[in-house]
Amino acid sequence: MLALFLTPFTIRIFVVPSISMEPTLRVGDVILVDRLQTLVGLAPSNGSIVVFRPPRKVASNDFVKRVVARSGDTFSLVDGIAERNGRAIPEPYLANPPAYDLAVSGFALDLNGEPLPGNVASIPPRSRWASGDRVPNGYAIVLGDNRNYSDDSHLWGFLKLRGHIVGQAIAVVWPLSHIALFSLE
Repeated sequence: MLALFLTPFTIRIFVVPSISMEPTLRVGDVILVDRLQTLVGLAPSNGSIVVFRPPRKVASNDFVKRVVARSGDTFSLVDGIAERNGRAIPEPYLANPPAYDLAVSGFALDLNGEPLPGNVASIPPRSRWASGDRVPNGYAIVLGDNRNYSDDSHLWGFLKLRGHIVGQAIAVVWPLSHIALFSLE
């Protein structure tokens, strides 16, 4: 009985709306989203797929992307290779290498060597930064697996974790030909 009562509050169904996460998630895939970690205040792990409210009104729907760097991490993406804390991130799930460079630098997120404009990007105040080359406290960088066709951190900056994360994807449940489980780290 307790499980039946709690399930609507801890599990959400989400339909993938765009090609931004291909090939991992396809348009129309139905995924289960675990809200429990978010409800108890835990931040998602690097590499996890999350559903979230975008930081600015870029759309009325929730987004789904992959966490590539969290609070305190260094991050750069140069010539298609993403590095977190000085180590290359294995990314076998990418559709194609991104056609842009991205880096946390100088208390900003630089796209192709230029800071994202403050009037467009979500850039936290300096009080949230431990260092100008690390992801600010309480924020993450999220990118789609289909990087060249994804409305994500490379366009609008950092994602504030508290108040924006809906939950972490745990499984594709439809269509039957694409059922998959994701690890919860």
